[in-house]
Amino acid sequence: MAELRERIGSSYAALEHTIGQLSDAQLTAPIDGSWSAKDLLAHIAAWEQITIHFHLGDRAFEDVTQLTSLPYATTAVDQINEAVYARDRDLSLAQVLQSFRSSHQELLAMLDQMSEADLFKTYTPTGRDPGRVIEWIIGDSYEHYDEHRATIARVLGE
Repeated sequence: MAELRERIGSSYAALEHTIGQLSDAQLTAPIDGSWSAKDLLAHIAAWEQITIHFHLGDRAFEDVTQLTSLPYATTAVDQINEAVYARDRDLSLAQVLQSFRSSHQELLAMLDQMSEADLFKTYTPTGRDPGRVIEWIIGDSYEHYDEHRATIARVLGE
């Protein structure tokens, strides 16, 4: 648990540092003709919410995402990502930053309630490959932060 929290904390801090160097205009401008940093932060927050409330919580995917026409079990992740983007693209930068930061805090609070044994429980959502709880947390936290921080850092020429 300590190692997981350290990895999440350091990757999140690096992402915050990167976005802290950008102006509002840079945060909202498309990167490489695609999603903006704002869109990527909304995407990260959305997947954290899916992990917290659907994968590890007791809420239905459709309730968490408000995407009632996309059943999780039979919808490709890329299609879910596009639907989440369409849902969130008109949110203000302030709304996205608030959601991104509060979702991270909610993830940390969830981890406070978990034991080491909880992390290694088997978890396989319908329609997906088998795995362990920790793999879902890693994929939607520090791996996700690192992946999208690299894209956002291109705005800075890194």
